Amino acid sequence: MEERRRYFRLDDEVILDFEAISQDEVKRWKERHQDHINELAELERDIAGVLHQIQSQNPTVAKMFELLNQKMNLLNSPVSPDSKPELSQTEVRTRVNLSACGMAFHSTEPMSESDNLRLQMQLKPSNIPVTLMGTVVGVEHTADPEAPYLVRVDFEGLREAEQEILIHHLFQLQSRRLRTEREAQNDAAC
Repeated sequence: MEERRRYFRLDDEVILDFEAISQDEVKRWKERHQDHINELAELERDIAGVLHQIQSQNPTVAKMFELLNQKMNLLNSPVSPDSKPELSQTEVRTRVNLSACGMAFHSTEPMSESDNLRLQMQLKPSNIPVTLMGTVVGVEHTADPEAPYLVRVDFEGLREAEQEILIHHLFQLQSRRLRTEREAQNDAAC
């Protein structure tokens, strides 16, 4: 029987960094970061809700607040100039296939199923930093010599607020794509 996906998936580009970690490190990390991440995620969700309400009343004001929120997220991001790097801190955008419960990405590093990963992402264009734990659920060899592994990861211990950030990001991404397609169709019709 074919497995049904719990959430829709979209191709995206994010700044991604990851490292393999032990099960004990996963547990310690979750304990240290749980409260801080939950508070930030709740604030981000609340801001997104208010921005959505303002958007219908005054799109210009909503855009200004959205830009200020993006600026704050960029300043708070793990790749900001003042932050201490936790991982390698490459600022290269990585193509991923993202959902609210997992992701797939190409890698140069060989991995095995059941490996634990700390995934550090910066969502674009909002600059929202997201650090999640994941478990590798599949690795496939690809023909790409620069990234010979396709790694599939399920997010673990995802809090509702973090999931809401991912859902909101995916919704915004899909909305932008649909708007771009609609504009292209309108331009072609002219």
